[in-house]
Amino acid sequence: MLQRKVDYLDAIAPEARKRPALRLANDNDAPTASPALGLQHDIARVFAQESKWSVRRTVAIGIVFHLGVFCALGLAAGGAILPH
Repeated sequence: MLQRKVDYLDAIAPEARKRPALRLANDNDAPTASPALGLQHDIARVFAQESKWSVRRTVAIGIVFHLGVFCALGLAAGGAILPH
């Protein structure tokens, strides 16, 4: 009877433990670009061209969002400290 889990797995599928050899990337290796990554970049470019989104607008929306969160937290804390 097999005593260890590794022995059991080796008995079921001995070739499953063989792993490809790892190596460090060098200057001759090309980056991998999958079709999904290319599609993601194309979609991002299209949305950026259509919406004309700016950093200023993003910062303004972030400030409004955080002010809303802080006001809600302040109201909740005020309600917890001063009961009705």
